Amino acid sequence: MKKMAAMGLAALLAGAVWAEEEMDFGAMMQALGQMAQTGAASNAPPAAVSPKALKEALPKAIPGFERVEAGAEKQGLFGMNTVIATGVYESGAKSIRLEITDVGGMGGLGAMAMLGWTNSEVDKETRTGFERTTTYQGFKALESYDKESKSGEIQIFDGGRFSVKIEGSDLDSFEELAGAANAVDLKALSALQPEAAPAAQPETP
Repeated sequence: MKKMAAMGLAALLAGAVWAEEEMDFGAMMQALGQMAQTGAASNAPPAAVSPKALKEALPKAIPGFERVEAGAEKQGLFGMNTVIATGVYESGAKSIRLEITDVGGMGGLGAMAMLGWTNSEVDKETRTGFERTTTYQGFKALESYDKESKSGEIQIFDGGRFSVKIEGSDLDSFEELAGAANAVDLKALSALQPEAAPAAQPETP
């Protein structure tokens, strides 16, 4: 079960690296300073939402697809709380995987990744597809699609603490992926509150 949380953490670390390349130096240092202050203020990991609440944020179905799998888990890794909810949706050979991660439980590292998205704009086209920044329900997103491989991805940062990642394969068009993104109630997701943080552990002399 720890594998899913570790994979989610790796993806967010990659996002943080991308953010470091795109954001200005002052913004990056501000995010790193927040991370250091959070660690100094308490020995307890940052609070995260409950797995049950995050699982309930997964759409029960998306247009033209049936949900065949849904679950969520919480793991403590490297002094951070990571909660990931995953849903799998299928229609014949077509498949969409939707993953929601509570970035807020990662403290300053999550904030640094968020800054990269907020400060960046992407608009690229190739012979077979595209990559571009856009918005879904008012939240910043990065979307990509390749019509030759019939696959694509949408990543959305929602409300300052949630990352939504949607991957599709064997799709008929990008619109099926966009339909999955619009099936998530992003405003309701952004309103979710974290569980009470666990009590801080006393430092060992």
